[in-house]
Amino acid sequence: MAYEDEIEQKISGRTYEECKEKLFNAYGKDFRITNKVVEWRPGGFLHLSKKPVTVVTYVVNHQKSYSPDSGRSFYSDKYSEEEQLAKNRDAILQSQSSVLITKQMSEMNNSLEELKNEMSRQLKNLAVSTQEKHESIQKIDEMLENNEFSLSFIRMIEEKIRNDFSLDQLDNFDLVERRVVDWIGESISVAKETVVRPPHVYIIVGPTGVGKTTTLVKLAAQFVKSYALNHDGNRPSICFITTDTMRVGAMEQLERWGKHMGSRVYKAERAEDLKTLYDENRANMDAIFIDTSGFSPNDATHIAQMKLLLEVPGMNPDIYLAFTAGTKSRDLQNIMQNYEPFGYKSVIVTKCDESEQFGNVISVLYEKHKSISYITHGQVASRDISKANIIDFLIRLEDFKVDRIHIEDKFGE
Repeated sequence: MAYEDEIEQKISGRTYEECKEKLFNAYGKDFRITNKVVEWRPGGFLHLSKKPVTVVTYVVNHQKSYSPDSGRSFYSDKYSEEEQLAKNRDAILQSQSSVLITKQMSEMNNSLEELKNEMSRQLKNLAVSTQEKHESIQKIDEMLENNEFSLSFIRMIEEKIRNDFSLDQLDNFDLVERRVVDWIGESISVAKETVVRPPHVYIIVGPTGVGKTTTLVKLAAQFVKSYALNHDGNRPSICFITTDTMRVGAMEQLERWGKHMGSRVYKAERAEDLKTLYDENRANMDAIFIDTSGFSPNDATHIAQMKLLLEVPGMNPDIYLAFTAGTKSRDLQNIMQNYEPFGYKSVIVTKCDESEQFGNVISVLYEKHKSISYITHGQVASRDISKANIIDFLIRLEDFKVDRIHIEDKFGE
């Protein structure tokens, strides 16, 4: 409450304490606050938002009395003081206004910069989406799609074409096509053979229905044949161990093949069983082939259990992931991701005789940075498996004109 001879004034700030600090800086202790309220005022960019502001009402105390020694009258002192206080008040208001304007300008500049960046992104996206593809690029895209290459692989090839060819060179489709075939070949990684001290342990993992048992037998038959060629016709000592307790007849199937190959077949249901069998045979076997159960790639529980079962100290197996050639790209990515904990060395692509396009396989192996060791094609164990090579994949490309002499010079062993 102000008295009749007191003039009420107002000052504002973000908080009540900020207002008191301003008054103290202007008047020292020579003021009295009579009221305070919080108001909501427009703020932010273009004043589209509101923010709270504390408004303080105050009066200035004038307690100075007349002093003969001062050389001034009471009234002259009072008026000069009021003039000084008015100047102080004006300075405070000017400072507040300057800070407010600076803040608003900063917010405006930030908003304009964000708007500029957003418009730039939209214009860039519009340019990309509306950019007309050269006829050669369009044709290559269609050919890759027909071979079931993934979208990301196609975009990678398209980017290479744009970077490597001028507009004049793009008119030469044969040149573009030849270069694309080379890039596809360069994206394929074939696993190198490893030489290990016996026994060489082979393990194949993968989803159900991909032909793991048959593929394991094919690997064994190839091992026997290769060993005989390198050891004056002598046969190696091998055995089979199955850990497949899920599929009916898994043991019987292996026993038939084992009998045909003169090899023993064992069954391991637990990790302890596998360790015991490995320890008993490691000293007198050249190779051990371990069959595994097939599970859905989404069956994380059984996959984890199988991984624990296969962890035998000192065994150091070569682990291969098997999947069929006709598996969709998205499913392949899921399979490879979920079997990653096994640390598989490379992959074996099965049932290649049942598929005509291999772009899905090439794409996912490239994206996952994995190599390929073998492909299988048929049911005859003694011959329907072969080491993977780049040329076999390239000559199977549909619609592409493949220069056989050129790719054999470039990718042949």
